[in-house]
Amino acid sequence: MTMPEHIATWRDARYDMPVSQQLERYNELAAKHASARARIELVARGIYDPARHGADDRPALTVAEHIELLALAECIARTVRHPANVHHAVLAGVTWADIARIVDSDELTVRRDYQRWADDQHDLNRHSPNLGMTADEHVAATARAAEGMSGTF
Repeated sequence: MTMPEHIATWRDARYDMPVSQQLERYNELAAKHASARARIELVARGIYDPARHGADDRPALTVAEHIELLALAECIARTVRHPANVHHAVLAGVTWADIARIVDSDELTVRRDYQRWADDQHDLNRHSPNLGMTADEHVAATARAAEGMSGTF
């Protein structure tokens, strides 16, 4: 088995198409994979019946398709799990404890992750003034992340 020349990463998938198309392609590859695996399992069990299960060949995913499936899965996860969603939830009044419970984490971790994201957004704004968080927005985000905490995190 040789690796393809161009290995797709989640970043490649991210810039190639919108998330709706990523999901469509992911579903297509996942269905192809499930179909091929199901046929293999039916044959292995000795219960494959071409009349009942279809006589079409169901080839396994290629190495390149497996890589694409992994890249799409990671890209989709990172897109829909974007830190801005936490920011908007906090602004709407969702508590840190609720966020931690929802994302199956602990409060300190979600606060730290939020602070890192806010810091990155502020750095982005310093380099590109029309993007990211302004200094005032960053101060407010930092205050939200620390609210109710004793000491520093």
